[in-house]
Amino acid sequence: MNQLKTNRVVTQISSEQRVIKQLIEALLFEGVINYQLQHGVFTFQLNNQDYKATGKIAGFARIRLHADKIFCKIGEQWHAPKIDELVKQLPTTACLQKKLRTELMQTITLCNWNQQNLPRLASRRELPYTQLESAIDEGHPYHPCFKARTGFTAQDHHDYGPESRNPFQLHWLAVDRALLKHQLNSEDIQLFWLQELGENIYQQLQQRLTDAQATFEKYSLLPIHPWQWQNLQTQFSIPLATKEIIDLGSAGDHYQASISVRTLLNISQPKKANIKLPLNMVNTSSLRTIESHSICTAPILTNWLTEIVKSDQYLQRHITLLPEYAGIRMRTQTDESPLAWLHALDGQTGVIFRESLMNKHAPMNSVPFVALSIIEKDTLPFIDPWIQEYGCQAWLEQLIKTAVLPIWHLLVHHGIALEAHAQNLILQHQQGWPTHITLRDFHESLEYVPSFLKTPALTPDFLALEAVYQHAEPNQYYWMEDVEALRELVIDTLFVFNLSDLATLLEDHYQFNESDFWQHIYQAFVDYQQTGQTDEARIRKMDIHQPSVQTESLIKKKLSPTAASEFHHTVNNPLLRVSPIISPLHVTKTRSLTC
Repeated sequence: MNQLKTNRVVTQISSEQRVIKQLIEALLFEGVINYQLQHGVFTFQLNNQDYKATGKIAGFARIRLHADKIFCKIGEQWHAPKIDELVKQLPTTACLQKKLRTELMQTITLCNWNQQNLPRLASRRELPYTQLESAIDEGHPYHPCFKARTGFTAQDHHDYGPESRNPFQLHWLAVDRALLKHQLNSEDIQLFWLQELGENIYQQLQQRLTDAQATFEKYSLLPIHPWQWQNLQTQFSIPLATKEIIDLGSAGDHYQASISVRTLLNISQPKKANIKLPLNMVNTSSLRTIESHSICTAPILTNWLTEIVKSDQYLQRHITLLPEYAGIRMRTQTDESPLAWLHALDGQTGVIFRESLMNKHAPMNSVPFVALSIIEKDTLPFIDPWIQEYGCQAWLEQLIKTAVLPIWHLLVHHGIALEAHAQNLILQHQQGWPTHITLRDFHESLEYVPSFLKTPALTPDFLALEAVYQHAEPNQYYWMEDVEALRELVIDTLFVFNLSDLATLLEDHYQFNESDFWQHIYQAFVDYQQTGQTDEARIRKMDIHQPSVQTESLIKKKLSPTAASEFHHTVNNPLLRVSPIISPLHVTKTRSLTC
């Protein structure tokens, strides 16, 4: 194949410039502030301060700005804005301004630390999967607080951040069994731990328990992230004093943080489980604890999805699940526990065991989906060799067949939506040619509508799993009232905040028009419908081709003093039709202030 012409994006920007860029992009995209767009220049005001920025509106109305072409007007001169002044002008309370500033400054600080302390690899293209989980340090491409990690010091970042690739052991607690809830792949708790830890480590912890004059007949194990242990000393003082919990210290295999920080990869024995542990830190838009109800529900959801995949030859060919096969948590006050300290720890302790990718696919043929949109040190995309080999169109069509349609099939054929953002997807490939998709992280990212399920008989009996489910309202946990919620979850995570970044990359670097990108996805959905494998009435009910769709407002939530759990705004849908998207460079557009 002839070498494709590639645009090399060589502009070097500071960490503060990137954070400002993503903050303003989010403010404009979510309609937090008014703006006008004319001839590729956005103009807007914040607290009567004039701003201008060069950029474009891309698919799903995503705002794409040039970080080095954002200016504010001071007197008669245009200057690059500073984060402090920008945050002070945002339409929210002083308290929320301060909180947001803290997260933005922490993001800048940790980005600068990476630049100063971590050598930049010449190329990450040949790294195996586990090393890529650490080497991809860019963070979220949309959210401005992409490396906030509230509470992390520079030393914590060095010790527990994925970028540093530092190994560490888990901290171990022995907890009175009456205070724990287990959902394991073995009825024998001690046998489970023996299999997970191996005989040497199990005996080591057993000896420590014996030294504390206790036994595994009364106690069971609970790992905790060492950073979390350091930050919860006050909450543990009472149960440690009463010996309801016994501190066993650090032990066992060494782990390394994945891209998500709270999910840990076993580097001593890579085929052993990934361990997901709660952390009391905010990153992007969420507190990274784990909702207690989801911990022991996770294996049940995995079993459900596994049965669905087993029943469907199409899914068997295209999808691999990384099972969340065990969960352990402390019982909370909702479980009729009278212990105040136990209730206070709700969501802050617990563990989910997820099967390692190393048991499923070769590490050299697996890449985190986030890699598809990153740029290497040579200023070319990570995927440049693949695009040069196969061309944009052929490679994209294969990616859609491999990664997009299976998730779509799970949605329209079976009625289950997954949070398919780039961090939850792993692409398998042969020399860059997409072959398979691996899905993970189901416990907090699965939704369904009971009446839309293809095989409702397979549905777990949620009411029997957790007390909080018994009086729950629709839309509170996993079951939704309307299929619109399912469509929104998939469009948000797979398209608005995932594939749209790839669409922009292909256009910016290879002149592959973004309207053609969405056209190929549109056509793939049309072709899928024509196969007849899914009832057309189900596909029409999902209505992915409507003129506009709702998407989540992530920065608006941070600026709002209300306690609403979700914020949304409406955007144009590029999957509406096959005609090209109107170029934003030739229109004038105004959006209203909505908070």
